Amino acid sequence: MAVGCVIELASKVASGELKNGFAVVRPPGHHAEESTAMGFCFFNSVAITAKYLRDKLNIGKILIVDLDVHHGNGTQQAFYADPSILYISLHRYDEGNFFPGSGAPDEVGSGLGEGFNVNIAWTGGLNPPMGNAEYLAAFRTIVMPIANEFVPEIVLVSAGFDAVEGHDPPLGGYKVTAKCFGHLIEQLMHLANGRIVLALEGGHDLTAICDASEACVNALLGNKLDPLPEDCLNLIPNSNGASSLKKITDIQSKYWKSVERYSVPAGSCLADTQKREREETETVSAMASLSVHVTQCFPQENNRTAGEPMEEEPAL
Repeated sequence: MAVGCVIELASKVASGELKNGFAVVRPPGHHAEESTAMGFCFFNSVAITAKYLRDKLNIGKILIVDLDVHHGNGTQQAFYADPSILYISLHRYDEGNFFPGSGAPDEVGSGLGEGFNVNIAWTGGLNPPMGNAEYLAAFRTIVMPIANEFVPEIVLVSAGFDAVEGHDPPLGGYKVTAKCFGHLIEQLMHLANGRIVLALEGGHDLTAICDASEACVNALLGNKLDPLPEDCLNLIPNSNGASSLKKITDIQSKYWKSVERYSVPAGSCLADTQKREREETETVSAMASLSVHVTQCFPQENNRTAGEPMEEEPAL
């Protein structure tokens, strides 16, 4: 029934009958592998739905974003060699010492799927724990640039909420706020003309699940979200978070032109970045208004289609 609910919802969103949706289902699914149940997961709802959309509804490019604090080993396994389905997971990794132990940053896919598996694998334990600053930085530097370059036709979200504050260390221990999850979903809604489907995954604290679900549904409804606190916007990623992001961008920049090697300039925070982006946009707009309409005859230097891996071979 859980799998069927996600398939039905995603089918209606893909067909345009619904704009978006949230499948509040149990049990979760992202740990379930093709022939193995594990981690409270029996059937991988999101993976089965993605295959249904691809094979039955002819959806050519599907993005799966996994927000659960645990790595979705089953989802990764299902699409590890598949370039039509891009899998991006943000999870606690700690060098393989956090359940389920998979999801290293250098697990990038194989064969034709190489480069289409992106593991934002946080390491460094809980000293300090990852929070809003780290997740917002990951979206700004990795998730959204790669997603925009891939150009998905629909977005599926494994909406696990055990990274939300309120979960004890064995179950997560991170300090992402429920409001932040709403803002992450709001960013994803800019993809695929807003065709986005959330499916509930992990979460063990009822208050955290309820608050995060409410924030995500508010985003899906297009409601104006409460702004993140000023102190949150002025935070820079902690040293472990910055180190994790640097390692991931070093790896993924081989496959995605939009990913630049990560660095944290002194005093750099989300508020500074947003201000800089606004100023750059205003400058570009001002220059465009002064431009003369002429035909450009420059040769095309690169004919790479969106989402296609770069020709450069990764270092062995």
